[in-house]
Amino acid sequence: MFFKSHYIISTILLLCVAAAILLYSKISIDYRHDREGIYLLRGENGDWLEVTDDLSPEDSERLLWGASLPNLKGAKISTACVPTDNRPCTNFEWNEQSGRGFIKTLYPNGRKLIITLGRYIGSTTHKPVSGLFIGGGLPTGDPDYQAANNNETGMSYFDGNRYFHIWCNVNEGIEDADNQQILPSTWTFLSSKVLENSALDLTIISKHRTMVNNVPVFIERTMFYQTGDSFVTLTTKLTNKGNIPTFFRYVYGDEPWIGNYYTFSKGNIGWFKDGLITTEMMIDTSKYNYLGMFDYGNPLADESHSYTGKADFIEWDPLNRPDIAYISNKFGTVATNDQKVPLTSYKNRVISMEWGPKNLNPGQSFSFTLKVGMADNDPKTGLPIKPDTQLY
Repeated sequence: MFFKSHYIISTILLLCVAAAILLYSKISIDYRHDREGIYLLRGENGDWLEVTDDLSPEDSERLLWGASLPNLKGAKISTACVPTDNRPCTNFEWNEQSGRGFIKTLYPNGRKLIITLGRYIGSTTHKPVSGLFIGGGLPTGDPDYQAANNNETGMSYFDGNRYFHIWCNVNEGIEDADNQQILPSTWTFLSSKVLENSALDLTIISKHRTMVNNVPVFIERTMFYQTGDSFVTLTTKLTNKGNIPTFFRYVYGDEPWIGNYYTFSKGNIGWFKDGLITTEMMIDTSKYNYLGMFDYGNPLADESHSYTGKADFIEWDPLNRPDIAYISNKFGTVATNDQKVPLTSYKNRVISMEWGPKNLNPGQSFSFTLKVGMADNDPKTGLPIKPDTQLY
């Protein structure tokens, strides 16, 4: 009888151990160093469950249960501000360890500009991004977080009544000699730091490392923001840390889905100093220094002018201007200007820029500066106007 009971107990213990091992093998833990909360997600790639400490917009469809824990987060958080005397003020959060955060500008009349940084999952790599890259959503514990409102993601604008989508997750990265894309979500995140935080000015830096043609390249990203501005300044510096030269292109672009995220690219056209752009167009970057998208409607796509009227812009420093800039229906290709191919893509009316091809010798650096933000509207015509950026 003793041996039978011992056998039963041993069997039960073995089954419990086996079940625990099986359960553990089916649970993945994705610790992102954000400590925003605890989130249980439906597993992927054979896992039953995934546990993580932050929630990106791309995770929301897999969310089973979650709880924000704002007292545990490791971010640097600005003092809460209330706009007064017709002056805006800025709230921000930045987690130096994870390289993620956001900027929120509050205006006296209830308007808000929200810029999320590094708070998204790479669409092709399925890896979290760290660093000063526009994209993602607010943390779930933020009072402005809205789980079902993707208009609020990336760079967004609240006019007092509703949110408007201004920029989406940025599409940027390095292309090597084989035209292979090396995306920020694959770069090694080294560090980040808030360099300046005053009532008016915010400066953050993030540092990264990657291999380009088997040569180590360090990337340093610096972001400047001044309270009240509808744009950020981004400077990117690449340095060859190897012993031989390396060849690369740098690409920066977006299909911004300007105006209303849920209509995707519908209604989006381009704009620049000389007017509106309704067809694919290559821009002469020695003649022009900014380009944008406008949610206006394209008659060439049978669209009326009944869209939101919101517009964005990218401005480049003429001293390190892109070699190529264009508006197109697809990344990586653009029709010649005289072909007059209409902007009609439902999801992929894009703005894109490229620097290169360039050779970077050992110890040599290459940098460029962009202003990325929301455009104003002419009060008489409603057409876009680039704000004064004081770039040059």
